[in-house]
Amino acid sequence: MTRRTFFSSFSSCALSFAQPAERPNVLLIVTDDEGWFDLGANGNPYAETPILDRMAREGVRLTHFYCSPVCTPTRAALMTGRHYQRTGAVDTYLGRDTLDAREVTLGQMFQRAGYRTACIGKWHLGRYMKYHPNERGFDEFFGFWQYGFINRYDDSDELFENKTPVETTGYITDVLTNRALLFLEENRQRPFFLYLAYNAPHAPYLAPDAYIERFLNNGLPLQEARIYGMNACLDANIGRLLHALEIHGLSGKTIILFMSDNGGVSRFFKAGLRGNKGSVYEGGIRSPFIARWPERFPAGAVVSSMAQHIDVLPTLADLADIGPPVENPLDGRSFARLLRDGRGESAHEFLFSQWNRGYPVLESVPGHAELRANWAVRDRQGLKFHSNGELYDLAADPSEKNNLAARRADDAARLRREFEKFFADVWGSRRHSRVPIEVGRPDENPVEIDLTWAHPVGQKIKPTYRHYNRDTIENWTDPSEYLRWDVDVVASGVYDIELSYGCRPGAQGSRVRFHARSQAVDYTVQPTGGRDVFARFSAGRMALERGRQWLELRAVHIAHQEPFLLHKLWLRRL
Repeated sequence: MTRRTFFSSFSSCALSFAQPAERPNVLLIVTDDEGWFDLGANGNPYAETPILDRMAREGVRLTHFYCSPVCTPTRAALMTGRHYQRTGAVDTYLGRDTLDAREVTLGQMFQRAGYRTACIGKWHLGRYMKYHPNERGFDEFFGFWQYGFINRYDDSDELFENKTPVETTGYITDVLTNRALLFLEENRQRPFFLYLAYNAPHAPYLAPDAYIERFLNNGLPLQEARIYGMNACLDANIGRLLHALEIHGLSGKTIILFMSDNGGVSRFFKAGLRGNKGSVYEGGIRSPFIARWPERFPAGAVVSSMAQHIDVLPTLADLADIGPPVENPLDGRSFARLLRDGRGESAHEFLFSQWNRGYPVLESVPGHAELRANWAVRDRQGLKFHSNGELYDLAADPSEKNNLAARRADDAARLRREFEKFFADVWGSRRHSRVPIEVGRPDENPVEIDLTWAHPVGQKIKPTYRHYNRDTIENWTDPSEYLRWDVDVVASGVYDIELSYGCRPGAQGSRVRFHARSQAVDYTVQPTGGRDVFARFSAGRMALERGRQWLELRAVHIAHQEPFLLHKLWLRRL
């Protein structure tokens, strides 16, 4: 694909005021790893979040809004109004972060209702073009969609404008805001739905120096100063969005929802909450949540009733007076009444939280560290039971310090039974399998065969996660072990095989074989500048038949220790 340059500067133009819209605009802002305790409005004396604090004064703040412990499960639930266990997107990488193509998204819901839709920022619901935001209800996309984060926060070359790679100048939060401002300007005279998914304050913890210095001067450790600086930069950029809505005359016509995707990563101040991202303690699953719609939502209302990410889709359908998707039953329930009235009871009797590596489990699986039970259930009264047998009364003990399980065994057993029923419903006997990689799509040619999607055959050979762009295949020392990928060839034809690898001294001359159905291609390994110095080579051509099949990579001869350190693999249809 051709890469083009997108400059981050945004020039103001003469603006005309929008005509009254039949339905409200919707701006859904989601930050990445910003904790409930990271906002001044939620009691953090060190945070610098004046814009979000102002939004809380002008709108409704939910103090017990819950997400999943990590991002992809939250984003799947947010997009569909369904528990993530139903959607296929059960983890954050290794191909388990793919939203099933049969799911219907918020983008599709608004698109069907005549809205102009955009997703700007982080997607993380599908690695391949079949799952691209443009295929899931978003007319426009700008950001990164294949992976869970980007490595370069300044002058990034990891972004896309729709399906085209672009290069940018500037700090990532500013760049995403600039693109959002452009969308607001271009669509100020029609109803729009903008899903603005910032990637801050997710690692790597990088922010402009001026932001970091402010918190270093206030006594925060370096990493915490970076995280707080990222949050302060986010806040300033949200201020730019509010200003744009005002000058476009759209403030009163636009519903703004602000939230994070899971618990926070900062640890300097946690407002007494236990746990962080990844945990089902309150610090790992409670998200900040602010809703603003001037003259429609009561200013300064604080609601303690519980709600969850699955509720956003039906709530927005209710507020915008559009029909929710009917293809799949919704788990979420509208909390529009809480926002309109600024008070009321939760629509749920119970809320369920879960996440562990691999696939969801009710009980820990011995010998598999990733399959460790990590779930919790809480009821409307604030009793919360954990998979490790702990029971807490959140009303009296929000810090989850006083385990009541021994004294209130009946309540512990009751809540466990509720989670068991929930788990049987959303997961049951289902077994997660990764979707196949489509090969031969005209909008994805060449297609990268993701190393972490490989099914290794053997005891030692394995894909190794190195922040996505540097994933490799490690421990390929036994020629009887090999890799295979589940692929779906959508167009028969002849394909070039390209690969990137590093070759340790002495390993040149090793031979590997690509195999699919009756076709096979052998390749002799060439030297590179070392095992960790990657170079790109053509491995030959292979005729592939249409249909689902295994693509295998085997070692025919290992000259020294391993054939190579495999870094990337592509198939290009001629």
